Amino acid sequence: MAEVRTLWLASTSPGDIRVTGLVTAAVAVKICLLLLESQSKVRWTRWNQKEHSPEETSGLFGLAAFTWVNSLFLSGFQKVLTVDDLLPLDQSDSAPLTLMSADVERIRLGFLNLHELWANTIEVALASWLVERQIGTAFVAPLIVVFCCVVLAAFVNRYTGARQKAWMAKIQKRVGLTAKVISDMKYLKTSGLSSPVQELIQDMRIDELKAASRFRLVYVVVATLGYVPLALSPVITFAITVRTLDVSRIFTSASYLLLLADPLGYLFQNIPNLLAALTCIDRIQEFLDQRPRVDFRLPFEAGVDEKDLKSEGPAGKFDPVMTITNGSFGWELERMALKNIDLHITRSHLTMVVGPVASGKSTLCKVLLGEVPYYHGKVLIDAGISSQHVGYCDQAPYLSNTTIRANILGFAAYNQRRYEEVIGATMLKADLSTLAKGDETLIGSNGISLSGGQKQRLSMARALYLDANLLIFDDVLKGLDADTEEQVFHRVFGPEGLLRRRSATAVLCTHSVRHLPQADHIVALGGDGCIVEQGTFSSLISNTRYVQSLGVKLSDAKNACINNTATQEDDDLRRSKPEFKLATRTETHSSINKRARMHGDPAVYRHYLASIGKRFIVVFIVFGLGWGFFYNWGTIWLQYWSNDVSSPHPSHTSTFYIRLYALFQVAYIWCLLACLLICFRTMVQVSGSRLHKAALGTVINAPLKFFRTTDTGQITNLFSQDLTLVDNELPIAVTNLALDISNATGMAAVIATSSPYLLISYPFIFAILYGIQKFYLRTARQLRLLDLESKSPLYTHFLDTMNAVATFRAFGWVPAGIAANNELLDTSQRPFYLLAITQRWLGFSLQLVVALLAIMVVTLSTQLGSRAGLTGASLVTLMTFGDILNYVIRFFTQLETSIGAVSRLKHFSDEVKPEGSSEDDLIPPLDWPNRGFIHIDGVSASYDEGEDDTGTIAVSNLTLTIRPGERVAICGRTGSGKSSIILLLLRLLDPLPMRAENITIDDIPLHKIDRMTLRQRIIAIPQDPVFLPDGTAVKSNLDPFGVSTDGECQDVLETVGLWPFVTERGGLYGPFAPDTLSQGQKQLFSLARAILRRRIRERDGPEGARGILLLDEISSGVDLCTEHDMLLIVGEEFQGYTIVMVSHRLETVMDFDTVLVMDKGCMVEKGEPRLLVEEEGSRFKELWVVSRG
Repeated sequence: MAEVRTLWLASTSPGDIRVTGLVTAAVAVKICLLLLESQSKVRWTRWNQKEHSPEETSGLFGLAAFTWVNSLFLSGFQKVLTVDDLLPLDQSDSAPLTLMSADVERIRLGFLNLHELWANTIEVALASWLVERQIGTAFVAPLIVVFCCVVLAAFVNRYTGARQKAWMAKIQKRVGLTAKVISDMKYLKTSGLSSPVQELIQDMRIDELKAASRFRLVYVVVATLGYVPLALSPVITFAITVRTLDVSRIFTSASYLLLLADPLGYLFQNIPNLLAALTCIDRIQEFLDQRPRVDFRLPFEAGVDEKDLKSEGPAGKFDPVMTITNGSFGWELERMALKNIDLHITRSHLTMVVGPVASGKSTLCKVLLGEVPYYHGKVLIDAGISSQHVGYCDQAPYLSNTTIRANILGFAAYNQRRYEEVIGATMLKADLSTLAKGDETLIGSNGISLSGGQKQRLSMARALYLDANLLIFDDVLKGLDADTEEQVFHRVFGPEGLLRRRSATAVLCTHSVRHLPQADHIVALGGDGCIVEQGTFSSLISNTRYVQSLGVKLSDAKNACINNTATQEDDDLRRSKPEFKLATRTETHSSINKRARMHGDPAVYRHYLASIGKRFIVVFIVFGLGWGFFYNWGTIWLQYWSNDVSSPHPSHTSTFYIRLYALFQVAYIWCLLACLLICFRTMVQVSGSRLHKAALGTVINAPLKFFRTTDTGQITNLFSQDLTLVDNELPIAVTNLALDISNATGMAAVIATSSPYLLISYPFIFAILYGIQKFYLRTARQLRLLDLESKSPLYTHFLDTMNAVATFRAFGWVPAGIAANNELLDTSQRPFYLLAITQRWLGFSLQLVVALLAIMVVTLSTQLGSRAGLTGASLVTLMTFGDILNYVIRFFTQLETSIGAVSRLKHFSDEVKPEGSSEDDLIPPLDWPNRGFIHIDGVSASYDEGEDDTGTIAVSNLTLTIRPGERVAICGRTGSGKSSIILLLLRLLDPLPMRAENITIDDIPLHKIDRMTLRQRIIAIPQDPVFLPDGTAVKSNLDPFGVSTDGECQDVLETVGLWPFVTERGGLYGPFAPDTLSQGQKQLFSLARAILRRRIRERDGPEGARGILLLDEISSGVDLCTEHDMLLIVGEEFQGYTIVMVSHRLETVMDFDTVLVMDKGCMVEKGEPRLLVEEEGSRFKELWVVSRG
């Protein structure tokens, strides 16, 4: 506009007038375009059904002033925000868990201000030129200082990458173990391993904090170097300049030096974060560069001739689905689990795979899925099958923390006929009828609220619901009682079963050999991983090899038995409920109360400060005040100096002022260094350890009900994302806020020296700042909490995908899983993006306030008069006052939002009630239990007790007396309450309050005994074995308490037959990887651990003392021979012990003293098994007949 005005005034000739007219027309067009761009685009848009952000339709000025975000501020100021309230965005193993949480968070922090790096570099160059114009060649001095600082920073930053990697590796190990512990909590508590595991994780946390401290030392040094140019450049420059220094030159040069040093400090402070982000990117790249899974299965067309594929079938044509030729497969390159495999899977046939423990049955299932990393030979699969889904049931069922129905459906659409068909085939109707919410019942993390058999059948139902022509089942019949096993096998695999009706191809690996006559083809594997024999049952039974040695015979009465038991099951179902209930899931409440979300909670600050300690806080505050004083006193000192040197008779030389000026500048550098060291080297380590210990103790001591109702990802988020905030963002916010408040206070005092009248405006300025802060903070705090909470579903989905990657690939869920992950990722980014936008709005608003303050300073100084030096000091201070105010509010907000992590940890520790109470702190004598006398009188228990009135009774009115040394077996259909008795004796399940005192062991009421002590005194082996993380020594896994000798460990391993396996992998101190063990070997290892505990107890305790051994379906994953050996070992090692064993294999209980039969939580029969099996009408006899076929 000014140029157009000048052109019109200066135009004299027609040519000039024409040029001026063109320029005027161009300006007019630009004004029109500007006006159009400033208008909202809402009226001209026709969106589809998808939500859109107002940012997309906002005008130019609306984008510049962030007015489009005002509606979000109003919503956040008036109510508690949820993710649905946020504006939509524009459309566009342990290792992976840590990479997508802690590493991604570090990348976000490092790249958050990436564009400031190049902008500050340009600002440094411009400032250097301006300084040169004021003080001549002396401008080289600050550049030399900067150069020296850059060289030192580069030298120190060499350690950033290595230390960052070491830190992230320790986070990865801790988070991975924590996630595994959370999912295995039930079995850890059963095994009595929760205490050593807690100590192990806490030790890992301390090691992690030490590694982080070494990295933060680099950060402290580099951040301090960033302020050295700001502190020393003016000192050196004024000391060596040859030009005369007066008021104008001193303060003009000081302002230019500030322009030079301030962006340098920003660069130094952010370069370590950028380097750390690049290190995290390298870690992610290393993970992505790992050897990918290669599907070695080659497709072929159906109808292959016998000359192309070798077959044991009839001559001519046959119809294979899969064929393996001369195949060898393994999980380690040097050790092949399967060798020289020649096998074909015929279409529409049932192929059963049997063999001893560690023979490679599960590996064969993975081979058929193409999931084994090392292979030789050829695997062919029907092209029609390879492009479709494969139903797969792992022997360790994958279940997500959602409803029963959602687990069955997966990503498939609901089909009522098919759904009810698979529910009936897997015998789940009766189980659903006993649940208050039917198939809408939440099953908890890893299916913690279900029995082992129910989890297996739920996994089978999911595979059967899938529209697949090939299904692979890995030992899915384990954990089922004889009756249910027979029913499920008949309904799924039998001649009239679901798979036969669908003409589907099935492969079943199992230890339940009594079903072999039903198989079309049998494959028997040997202990060396080779096929011992294969063929039909009739052909194999005539040989004198493996299948014949199993002693399986054809049964003529099987169908009659099946029909009878089916009728019995249907009668039971009609008596309980006619239909299973389809209920609606209830809404969950926010984890933090509404008031705390909107206004904050002072108790959280007290909790955080208490975790640091008063001594460190006082020292930190003292040095912080020192920083604020010395930072601003240098500017006042320049005013004294300029006035003195300008007077006709100076009282001191320039050398005097420069020396003291240097002293003040060095003092504020030392105060800064001290603050950073105290915060990042001491306060972080102390608070991080204490907060983690409190949260970990809460998890370890939480009742099982908590894990049933809480997502694993939500808990894992506390130990990954929240602790990352506590370790990184929170100390940065605390340090910057404390230093900036101290600095801002000093600056306000300096600015006021220009004119006393300016003090009158301070209350109004502070009122404006308070209003901006209040308006901003209430929304920003909620956005940060939403940012944290919205990541929990993402972590849960990621954990589910990692734990069940083979299932996802087999089911063809990978595209749907990626889509679900992307949707959760988009949702998690909404609060993060909007939080960044609100921070930009804050900076814009505060700069307007500083502009107002600058106008007031200039006006008052020029109109009312002021000393030139004081006015110069005020104007120099104003150059950074706006940024400091911005930092104060931003870091206060960052503190408020980062303290949300502490709030979540505190809320978690406060709200999750521990298992124990003030009454159960009794520590019994060291030899307790020395007899093993158990008495239960009329006890009932429920997993849902306390939630509502519709809780499901797990144990009902149980009265039981077990004499010292008695061996008691518990039988019954799956879900009948067998394992609940084990949980009662370990106080993992509490009886209903009116009968809490009616359980005693050796005459001591169980409800008074400390729970952790109880589980360490009673030896128990859970159904699913648990181990310490990969890489932990074999001895540590065997003896987590560290109280045994090497010889004792070797003896127990030799007793269970695992010593050769251990010696091959480095001995007792070699790294232990549980995944290299088969399911049966894992059970044997658990038995070895129990034997070692018994021997140590006998060694350290009084002579003749006995105890209690609890066994929960320990032989479900082993073959009959191994099962027989395990029971012999138990009998020999635990002589005189009271033994309570849950078992579905009734052959193993015949030598027990007593057997209990459970049904729907009630004990329906008790007696000696050999007598009950002969008694007509006996429930145990019915189960026995079914089990014998």
